[in-house]
Parts: sequence; C-alpha cells; structure tokens
Amino acid sequence: MKIKVAKVSEVPEGELKKVDVNGEPVALFNVDGKIYATSNICTHEQCELDENHLMHGEVVECTCHGSQFNVKTGANVLPPAAEPLKTFEVSVEGDEVFVEV
Repeated sequence: MKIKVAKVSEVPEGELKKVDVNGEPVALFNVDGKIYATSNICTHEQCELDENHLMHGEVVECTCHGSQFNVKTGANVLPPAAEPLKTFEVSVEGDEVFVEV
C-alpha cells in the first residue's frame, strides 16, 4: 500500500524530515534530489534521528552515540550500532512523496 507522507518541497536537499507512516516514525532524506526513507529510530539506543543527526552526503550520523547509516540502503557503516535501519520504498508523483508499507 502506498501512503502519501509529504511534498518534495518539504524535504530540502541534504536534510531529514520526520513523518508518520501508520504509526511508525519514518525519516525522509533528500540526497542529490532523490528522496529516501528509513526508520527514524537508531538501532543502537533507539534515539530519534530527526532530533539527533548530522548529514554526510548519503550517510546520516546519529549524534547520540556516533552510529552512521547509509540512507539509500539502511546499512550500518559505523558502530556502535550493529543493525541496519529499516528502509522503505519511495515514489514521487509530481511534488508528492509516497512510502510503500
């Protein structure tokens, strides 16, 4: 099922926007004009990424403890987190962003 979550214009380049998808906190990222979606909750200590993050290109750093994740794949690229972030398929129609659930 496809759920409308935001407008492209609400997710600035190099930024993160938190949205709610069926009660689950999801982070939207704009990397080089393409929108990606992952869980908004760090897999290390469950910090919320929208409140504790730095962007490094396609990598988001959780500033609670320094874990880093590739926003395109969810892969953990720097510990202490050992688990990847859950990712979601994203589609864009016009200026509307949809997430598959």
